Amino acid sequence: MRISALMSVAGTALLGCAVALNACGDRTRHEVRLTYIKHDSSEQRMLHDKEDLLHTRGVRNALPAIDSSNTITLQLFLDERDDVPGRNEVLSLGYVQIRN
Repeated sequence: MRISALMSVAGTALLGCAVALNACGDRTRHEVRLTYIKHDSSEQRMLHDKEDLLHTRGVRNALPAIDSSNTITLQLFLDERDDVPGRNEVLSLGYVQIRN
């Protein structure tokens, strides 16, 4: 009887620790998705811009596509809590935001 009571208490303590540790980490993704365009560009420029953006603080992902008229459409994913560096960088590269 004592062993089962001890195991029950230990199990409850382990469960409590697991819940507490899980609560410490913020697993919610606070992300902003913005769309930008850039006219009269090239595939090489598009790839270079993507690399620049991926190395910018606050940028989680950059998904560019270029069409037959050499217009780049860029989906930019930013950390909601640190989006200013990414917004500034994409504008400095010559992109214009499409209102989402």
